[in-house]
Amino acid sequence: MFRFATRTALGFSAVLFSAVLNAIFTALVVGGQWLASLGGDSALLSFELLVTLLSLGLLSGLINRADKLARAVGTVRRGSPEEKQADRVMARFKAVDTAFEYLFYAFFPPAIAGFIFLDAHLALYLHSGLLALAMAGGFWQAYRVDRLQKARGYAEDFGRTTP
Repeated sequence: MFRFATRTALGFSAVLFSAVLNAIFTALVVGGQWLASLGGDSALLSFELLVTLLSLGLLSGLINRADKLARAVGTVRRGSPEEKQADRVMARFKAVDTAFEYLFYAFFPPAIAGFIFLDAHLALYLHSGLLALAMAGGFWQAYRVDRLQKARGYAEDFGRTTP
C-alpha cells in the first residue's frame, strides 16, 4: 500500500512539475515573440526560427543519446541480469516521447500568437511556412524514434514491449 501511494505521489508530482515547466516555457516563448515583434516582423521570424531549430536540435540530441544507450545495451531477455539496463533504455525512449508531447503543447500557443504579432502578408506566409517546416521536422523525428526503437528491439506495441 505504501509503495503504491509513493509511486502515485511521485507520478503526480512529476506531471505537475512538467506542467509548470511547460507553462513557464510557453510564457517565455510568447514573451520573446512579443519582444521580438517590437523589432519588426523579420526579428520575430528570426526568433521563431531560432527557437524551432533549438527545439528540434535538443530532440535530436535526446534521440541520439537513447540510441547510443540502446546500442550499448543491446537486446535483453526478461529475467536476465542486464534487464535493469534495458529499463534505462526504455526510460530514455519514453523521455523522448514525453518531450515530443510537451513540446507540442508548449508550441501551440506561440504558433497562434505568431499570427497575431505579425503585420505583413509576406511575414504571415513565412510564419506559416516555418510552422509547416517545424511540424514536418517533428514528424520526421518521431518517425526516426519509432524506427530506432524497432531496430534496437525496444518497440512498444499496445503497451507491451516486444523482444
